[in-house]
Amino acid sequence: MDIYAYQKPLGKIEDAPDLKKAFIKVYEEKTHQEVVRFCQVYAAHLSELTAFAFTKEMKQALIAMDDWLAGESSYHAARNLSFEISRLAKKEEDLVKVRFYRTMAQLVASPHVKYHGLWAADFAITLINKMYPGDFDAVKKERLKQIELLKMT
Repeated sequence: MDIYAYQKPLGKIEDAPDLKKAFIKVYEEKTHQEVVRFCQVYAAHLSELTAFAFTKEMKQALIAMDDWLAGESSYHAARNLSFEISRLAKKEEDLVKVRFYRTMAQLVASPHVKYHGLWAADFAITLINKMYPGDFDAVKKERLKQIELLKMT
């Protein structure tokens, strides 16, 4: 299975390949639950980084992720809210906010499939690309932050 086939809509990603590989190495050692916890922490980081507040749908999805982690619900609630966040992205005109919403949609879908956490990390790099065009140091800094947060879970 090509887990990256899903990413074609993203287009080109200006990335740090060595750091991406390092992230994937840590990711592969994590359980599904640990990846979901990472996604929650990373969502908070991105909200702080961008100064974008969580929407009502994002807040509900983060609660649904807690419920899934506690074994109190299936992944459906978080995944369905992910679809709602994607709909918000389609209506948004600010390209940075669009990337934020798309990244959040992937993060909150992580209870559905562990790979959403991996895809979300790449979506976040496209967010950094939009926030800081041509700034490779910003990309490296964000990949290092992803690795740090993932290792903490």
